[in-house]
Amino acid sequence: MNEIHSYYLKLSGKKKLLVFLMVFILGVIIGSAFNSKEENLELEANEYQDNSYIENGQDSTKEDDDENEESLMDLIRELMIEEEIEDDEVIVVIDPGHGGEDLGTYYRDMLEKDLNLDISLRMGPIIEEAGINVVYTRTEDEDVSLDERAFIANTLDATLFVSIHNNAMPGNPNYRGTETLYCAPQTPVYSKMDGQKFASIVQKNLVNTLNTIDNGTLHRPNLAVLRKTAMPAVIAEIAYVTNASDRELLRQDEFKQKAAQALADSVFEALEVMEAKVDEEGVWRVQK
Repeated sequence: MNEIHSYYLKLSGKKKLLVFLMVFILGVIIGSAFNSKEENLELEANEYQDNSYIENGQDSTKEDDDENEESLMDLIRELMIEEEIEDDEVIVVIDPGHGGEDLGTYYRDMLEKDLNLDISLRMGPIIEEAGINVVYTRTEDEDVSLDERAFIANTLDATLFVSIHNNAMPGNPNYRGTETLYCAPQTPVYSKMDGQKFASIVQKNLVNTLNTIDNGTLHRPNLAVLRKTAMPAVIAEIAYVTNASDRELLRQDEFKQKAAQALADSVFEALEVMEAKVDEEGVWRVQK
């Protein structure tokens, strides 16, 4: 039983639920069989008094239990094999901030939600071209809650999470530049990468590529998509729509394409640090 427990703890939440349901069903079946056996034994008690249901000194019920335990062990081992195949495939979740009725920040006709989606849809194909699986939290102008965004990434067991935003400082139109937000992990998934390390990579590449003011990396544990995602996650704040010079840059397709390239390069650099490799089938994989 200790071995079963050890394997069980290594499973993902979905696999644990499946095992739980299997054990529950198995328990119901065994319980029904045991009750039926008890009834039969009571009926036969007067006829058979020589303990004929015990063979070689071993209760047949014990044998059944051993067989059931071995079957459960086989199930868990099979799930572990599937888990190893699924869990280490590289998946990058790109999260265009805001959307739908949530405009984000804005300046006249410039809406943050549109800028975020534009840069995201430029970034994704660059990563996909390298053979890496990309999933977007939205690809259209639609509402997606913060919890849904984190849920998508966690359900996929994504490798990296990049949320793309732009900023505003209504009280100070002179404030401009780029910053990257992160949340320090409580239990890092990867030994060589976490949100803080990923944020440093993203910030460096954005500033070097865009030549924007370097506002640094900021620890923001109160932000849901950073706090609730299990994998290394960042929010990249590209520029300030309330600043005239940043705003002019954000109107340029070339600038948005450069931002997308810098973010994609950051993903590639992070995966290199994590020692991600392409297997014989051309699938990107990384070990936890």
